[in-house]
Amino acid sequence: SLKLYKNLAEEIGCDIEYENVGSLVCSVDEKQYPDMKKHFQNKQAEGINVRLIEGQQLRKLEPTLGEDIIVGVEEWDSWMVNPFKVNYGFAYAARKLGTEFLFSSQVKKIERDKERVVSVVTDREKIKTRFLVNAAGAWASEIGEMLGLTIPVRARRGQIIITEPVPVNERWRYILDADYLITAFDLAAIEKSKDPRIKLGVAGSYIQEKSGNWTIGSSRDFAGYDNRVTIQTLKHMAKRATKFMPKLKDISCIRTFAGLRPFCYGDGLPILSKTKNPQNFVIATGHAGKGMTLAPITGKLIAELITESRTSLSIDAFSFSRFKNIN
Repeated sequence: SLKLYKNLAEEIGCDIEYENVGSLVCSVDEKQYPDMKKHFQNKQAEGINVRLIEGQQLRKLEPTLGEDIIVGVEEWDSWMVNPFKVNYGFAYAARKLGTEFLFSSQVKKIERDKERVVSVVTDREKIKTRFLVNAAGAWASEIGEMLGLTIPVRARRGQIIITEPVPVNERWRYILDADYLITAFDLAAIEKSKDPRIKLGVAGSYIQEKSGNWTIGSSRDFAGYDNRVTIQTLKHMAKRATKFMPKLKDISCIRTFAGLRPFCYGDGLPILSKTKNPQNFVIATGHAGKGMTLAPITGKLIAELITESRTSLSIDAFSFSRFKNIN
């Protein structure tokens, strides 16, 4: 996906604010020190340019970091895009190539003839189809049900705080709380925890945009399709943020919002696959919090799957057939 992002702005004719930024994964918990060291070693083994830095040295490099931070892993092979510009850029380029968007159209029914989908019925019209791609995100399971398929994806809410713009931090514009690695991937640890913050999936993810605004996240909880923010979660997020960066106490919040991630409760991995029946039904969902990261490569692989019946990278690990026990 990173390789595709490098030339994406030129390809779609839109500045997506793609840039190399420094990132820092850090911890305020002494018990996590061995895990941080392992994280560092794993990154090194992957050939990524990283450095393990003790808390005192971190604060010399960036005095605004909190006193409670004990260790951090610095990485310079980190890249950032503006997600809104990526979305609009893709839509703009697709429209130029003949794509038609039907906004505010609800799918009511999917019609099939034996082992193939033949049309999609919306609240406005019937659309004949040669292939049908289910990229409905957190709603992918509802589309699957129309064909008698159980797609193990459910909505996982995430809440965000946006601050006023402030001068850009030149060293690290992406700071990640080590707890994020737990709340994002380890459901068992969340269920066992007695900490209300962990129960809500709150762990620090702090990104300073090119505009100077800080995007403060994040949270992960299952609340159906409720995409409202909650005061309780926002309080936990704000308190956690000021533990890592006390300077945020003096910065104003200008807005908050929530969104729904498509989380695959089967095994936490995306689903990128054709189905055996219907034969022309393709699933592309379950990316959870990696949707923007994996968007370009997902689009490329799904296009290859439809047009060539094979892919340039193996997607066997993401096959829908791995859920035989529920279908």
